[in-house]
Amino acid sequence: MGARAETASGAAATACAEGETRWARGDGRGAEAAFLRALDLARATYGGGEGPPGVLPARAHVGLGRVRLAAGDTEQALAAFRRAREADPGGAAAPFWTGCALARQGDLAAAEACFTEALDREDPHPRAAVRRAWVRAKSGRRAAALDDLRAAARAGALDDEAHWLLAALGGGAREAALRLRRAALTALGGHAPDRERAAALTAASWALHRERGAFVPLYAATLVAGGRRDTAADLLDDATRHDPADHRVTHALALALINSPAENRERCVGAWGALLHDAAFWERIRHGAARRYGVDVPDSLVPDLRTALREHLARRLADGTADIDARVPPDLLLQREAEAARLLDAAGGLPQVPVRGGPLRVAALGAARELGAFAAATADDTLVHAFSELGFARIQLRQGLPGDALAALGELRCRACRARPGAADPGAAPVCEVDCARFEELNPGYAGLPDGRERLARDARDLALHARVTLGHDQLRADPPDFDAATASLRRALVHARELGRYRRTQAKIVGLALATAKDAHRARLLSRAVATLEAARTVIGANERPRIDGQLARALADRGIVEANREGSTLDAPAADLRRSVGLSPHGRRAQLSLGIVLRGLALQRWGSGSLSGARTVLEEAVEALTAALAHFPDDPEIAEERRRAQDELDFVTEQFDESGR
Repeated sequence: MGARAETASGAAATACAEGETRWARGDGRGAEAAFLRALDLARATYGGGEGPPGVLPARAHVGLGRVRLAAGDTEQALAAFRRAREADPGGAAAPFWTGCALARQGDLAAAEACFTEALDREDPHPRAAVRRAWVRAKSGRRAAALDDLRAAARAGALDDEAHWLLAALGGGAREAALRLRRAALTALGGHAPDRERAAALTAASWALHRERGAFVPLYAATLVAGGRRDTAADLLDDATRHDPADHRVTHALALALINSPAENRERCVGAWGALLHDAAFWERIRHGAARRYGVDVPDSLVPDLRTALREHLARRLADGTADIDARVPPDLLLQREAEAARLLDAAGGLPQVPVRGGPLRVAALGAARELGAFAAATADDTLVHAFSELGFARIQLRQGLPGDALAALGELRCRACRARPGAADPGAAPVCEVDCARFEELNPGYAGLPDGRERLARDARDLALHARVTLGHDQLRADPPDFDAATASLRRALVHARELGRYRRTQAKIVGLALATAKDAHRARLLSRAVATLEAARTVIGANERPRIDGQLARALADRGIVEANREGSTLDAPAADLRRSVGLSPHGRRAQLSLGIVLRGLALQRWGSGSLSGARTVLEEAVEALTAALAHFPDDPEIAEERRRAQDELDFVTEQFDESGR
C-alpha cells in the first residue's frame, strides 16, 4: 500500500473513531456523517468499488447500522450489517448487531442464530451471550437462558440489566430491581441521556420489586421523561396507597396526572383535592418559595395561593376535557373534592387512617368504609353529604344555581344503574340499585349507615325541595318573571314536601317568599307584577295559608285599579274588575269599597256615553249594591254613605230615562 493509501486509511480510521465518539455522546446525525466519511475514505484506499474488504469498512458499516437501528429504520440497519459481514466475514460485530435488529423485528429464532454465530467467532462478541439469553428467555427457554447468563457472569460480562435478567430467572428480585434502577439513573446522566432506556429500566425494576420510599417521585420522573406517564401514575398510585400522608408522592402523582390523557381526570382531581387542604404541602411550598426567592412567605398568603391554584387547575382540566363526555364538569368536580377535603381537615381527619382529600381520593385509597363510619359518628350530616354525589348539588345550590343543582340530583346513579331496565321509571329512587358495586365508592359518606341507600334518596329529595323552592322564587324575581315556570317549580316543591312530612312548613315558606317578592314589586310601583306574583303563589298553596296572601293581593289589586282608573282616557272595565276582586278577597278594605263605588259610577257614565242605557243601569245597580254592602261594614262612614246616595240618584235618573225610551 502506498503512502497516499496509508494516509487515506488512517483518515478512515480517525473518521470511524469520531463516529463512535459522537454516537456515545448521543449525536446520531454527527455519528452518521462520520461513518459515511469513513466509508468514502476506505473506498479511496482500496481504489473504489462497492464494498472494499477489511475490518475498517466493516467497522464503519456496523456504526452506520447502529445509528439507523436506533432511529427505527431496521431494514436499512440490516443492510448496513450485511455489508459489514461481507467486508469482514470473520468478525463478530456484524452477526451480533444483526441479531439485535432481528430481535427487534420479533424474529427470535434468527436472532438467536446470529448471536450463536457471534459467539463462535475466534474473537467472540462480549455481549453475545447476554443477548442470546434475552431472546431465549423471550422464547420461553429459561434453562438455556440461565446457562448463557451464568457463562457470561463467569467471564465478567454482566451489566445491571443482565444481572436483572439473571435474578428474574433465578431469584433475587430485590437486588436485581436495585441494579436496574441504578442502571436507569446512569442512563439519564452524561452528555446524552437516554430517557427511553432509563424509563424502560425503571418500569422493569418496578415490575420486579415494588420499592417504596422517598425515591418514588424520582423513579416516576424517570418514567415520565421516557414517555411512560401511565406507568409513572400507577407507581405513584401504589405509593400513595402505601403512605397516604406523604404529600410529596401525592404532589408527584398530581403533576403526572394533570399532564395525562383526559380519561385520568377524576384521579387527577382526587390527587389535587388532597393537596389543596394539606397543611404539610403548603408548608413545603412556602419554605421552598422562601429559599428560591429569598423572601419570607407568610402563612396568611396560603388561602389566596390555594384559591389561585384551584382556579388554575379548573382551567387546565376544562381545556383538556372539551371533547370528553363528562358526568360532572371538571370545575365542579374539583370544587366538591376541595370542599370535602376542607371539611374533613376541619373535623380532625380520620382517626386511624392518614387520609386527606375528598370522595375521589378516599375511594382511590380504599377508605370508604372508614370515612363512612367517621361521618356517621359526627354531630350533623355535613360530612355525609359532602362525601357523596349530593356534594355537587349542594355546591351549586349554595352558588345560587338551583336549576343546575336539580340537574346534578338527576345524576346520582352510576352509569351502569342508569342504563338498567326500568331506570327511567319516575317513581324509582334516584340512587344506585341495592346490588350496585359502586355505591360506596361514589358515596363514601353513606358507607357507614346501615340504610345508606334510603338515606341518600331521602336527603336527595330534601335537597330537591330546597332547590325547587329557590328556583320558583328566582323565577318570580326574574326580569321578566316567568310565572308559569314558577308555579310549576313550587308545585313540585310541595310534592317533595308532602313526601318528607313538611307540607305545612313549606307552604308557609312559599307564602313568605311570595309576600316579600310582591312587596318589593309593590314598592317599585310594579303593581301588575305584584298581583301576578301573589296569584301564582295562591294557585299552589292550600286554603289554610291563603288568608296571608289574600290581604296583600287585595291591596295590590285595589292600588292597581285606582291607578288605572285615574289614568287619562282609561276605560274603567279593568279597574272595576280589580276592585271587585279586591273587595271579594278583603271585604273590610274601606279604600277598595269606596273606590269600587266611584269607579262603577264612572263606568256607568261611559256606558251612558256609548248609548247603552241598559248597560249604565246595570252598572249603577251594582254600584248601589256594592256601596250598601260597604255600609254594612262601615255604617257610620259619611263618604261611603254620600257615594251610595249619588249612585242611587243616578240609578233613579237612568231608570226614568230607560222607561221613557224603552231601551
